[in-house]
Amino acid sequence: MISDFIKRFQTLVLMAGVVLVGSNAFILSPILSVVAISLDSTPLQIAWAISSFGAATALSALFLAPVSDVYGARWTLAGASLLLGLGQLICLASTHWVQLCLGQGVAGLAVGILLPGIYATAMATAAPGQEASRLGFVLTGWALSLVAAVPISAAITEYLGWRPVYGGLAFICFLVAASFVGSIPGDLPRSGKRTNPYRALRLPGVAFLLCIVLGYMSAFYGCYAFFGEGLRVSLDLSATEAGLFVLVYGAGFGLAGLYIARFSPKLGRAYLALVLVAIGIDYFAWNLAIQSVPAALGVTFLWGVLNQFAVNALIVLLNKQAANARAAVLGLNSAVTYGSVFIGPFILGPVFQSFGFSAVATFAGIAVFVSAIAFFVGGKFLFPEHAT
Repeated sequence: MISDFIKRFQTLVLMAGVVLVGSNAFILSPILSVVAISLDSTPLQIAWAISSFGAATALSALFLAPVSDVYGARWTLAGASLLLGLGQLICLASTHWVQLCLGQGVAGLAVGILLPGIYATAMATAAPGQEASRLGFVLTGWALSLVAAVPISAAITEYLGWRPVYGGLAFICFLVAASFVGSIPGDLPRSGKRTNPYRALRLPGVAFLLCIVLGYMSAFYGCYAFFGEGLRVSLDLSATEAGLFVLVYGAGFGLAGLYIARFSPKLGRAYLALVLVAIGIDYFAWNLAIQSVPAALGVTFLWGVLNQFAVNALIVLLNKQAANARAAVLGLNSAVTYGSVFIGPFILGPVFQSFGFSAVATFAGIAVFVSAIAFFVGGKFLFPEHAT
């Protein structure tokens, strides 16, 4: 009975870690102008803090994520949470936009260690065959950060200012750090040595899966970057109304995570390929859905559902190829993901500027279809045990 309680608490703590990561990633964008006025700067300069966070996360995930394989999950996750809290405190005390960039850079260093470690720990502590189920529940933390943390932070900013937001997040970081120490077992399997990114990349199937992640994530972030503005222009929405679509996306992502946690689907080559094909169709559907609010809400909800299935499957498959280098391999996944945050908007930005959101969604759909075909064909040779 006590063991079951600890297991549930452990899962909730891992999910809370993801909520913290998502909250830091998402809260600055809606309050950009407020922070800019407070620091006597411009929204563009404050946006550089978001870029600092993304770049630091990618570099950290590439080079520092393997620390968890060496020192174990308990102390690595706790230490990374404390470092994230330190980054939040630097943001809280910022009097200049450069200091805010520094705080977000420190937060990014922490997240590059924390996120791969959380994913690896969620699967390492799951019962055999239940990895996808446990990860599905943990991944709902992203949805909670979208549907709860971001609106709450916006409300706090409106009534109390933006600094209490970062103070509150720092306090929660310290609570989560203590919870990691109390709930994560100290005897999880670890390699005892640090796996460098090049060696992790050479593990069978890892480079191939990361190429799929790159294509899929670049399409997602390229489309998501222009999602709100595209809807506002096409459907004549206010900023608040456009925000509703983010909540609907988060609800779809979260509900799909709970479904996976309950039913634990059997992952295989055909499963992921079909999910990617469905995402491609969803992107193409924007050409029609962009003309109607109800249709756009439906496509947005389905987008969230399907992305949960895809992210879950890709992380589980990478974990299966990782052997004793889980954190290193999942660090590569985070590095590629955050690299896609730059690549997607960079490539699809000119498309949006010239042809609008429907064209962006079409290009994203093509990229995901190519990823689906590549995985289905290449996976037959690289992952014979997942052939069906």
